[in-house]
Amino acid sequence: MSGRPAPVQMRDLIVERLTGETGNPDHVLDTARACAARCAPDIARYFEEELGTAIEIELDDIEICRMADVRLPEGSFGAMMVATAEISPDALFMTLDPDAITIAVGALFGADSEQTLAPIARVPSEIEIEIAAKIFDAVAKIFNGSGERSFGVRFPLEEPIVGEEIGIHAMRDGPATRIVFELVFGENRGKLTVALPQRVLIQLRGDATASTSAPAGVWRAKFNEEVMRSKLPLTAAIPIGEMTLREIAGFQAGQVIAFPEQAQSQARLTARDKVLFICELGKLGQNYTVRILQPFDAHEDFVEGLISA
Repeated sequence: MSGRPAPVQMRDLIVERLTGETGNPDHVLDTARACAARCAPDIARYFEEELGTAIEIELDDIEICRMADVRLPEGSFGAMMVATAEISPDALFMTLDPDAITIAVGALFGADSEQTLAPIARVPSEIEIEIAAKIFDAVAKIFNGSGERSFGVRFPLEEPIVGEEIGIHAMRDGPATRIVFELVFGENRGKLTVALPQRVLIQLRGDATASTSAPAGVWRAKFNEEVMRSKLPLTAAIPIGEMTLREIAGFQAGQVIAFPEQAQSQARLTARDKVLFICELGKLGQNYTVRILQPFDAHEDFVEGLISA
């Protein structure tokens, strides 16, 4: 177990666990619009020059969302990609729906834009995955930028996530911004979606709209102040170990259940169903108390659970 953190670290831990790192919605959207406006022409140029296709790129929508909401649904025949970076393991998340993959492949191999292309209704083939990978690579490089404001995306990217892997791929949830581009090929339309965690977007692009939005330090201070004023119910619970269903079914009114020897020092303090701290139950005068021992470490708890199983 690590040592007891400072009060400031405890505060940041609580805020991150309860809400994730978010920004002022207007500022986040302004920043995302500025980023999308910068990248859209370069994405269109890539399709025109590198792939030699007549696909047009239109900015469809920009919205605030959760990172988990952006992933493709289980059973989708599209493709998705998570780009890692120096500052975040999920700095950039991209998806291509089945219509977009069909458009890219069809246009690349000379399909007639006046014909309606049927989206793929199966797991993408190797050629389709390769083309999707090239698109993801190009889009990631365009969004990555350069210099001090670069996201620091690590290249080469991993292989696109397709098929059954879409449903089982683990993603860290949190506040994000979704930017949706439409691939237009005649009457055919598909969607290329790019999502960025708000913490990444604001950290590296937050000054892009300084003239229309408050500085990052201002809204961050205001946000923290509002969070600190919020009231949340806290619950302290003592784990009493495991029992069989037979033992539980045999409980009787008035029965006494013994706590394990170390139970009082293993109480867990939770808020909104999230475990925040490991605590110790005690008594001060006539009042029962909870003393914080250390922040809850989900990874260590999982490992200890495996060892003790």
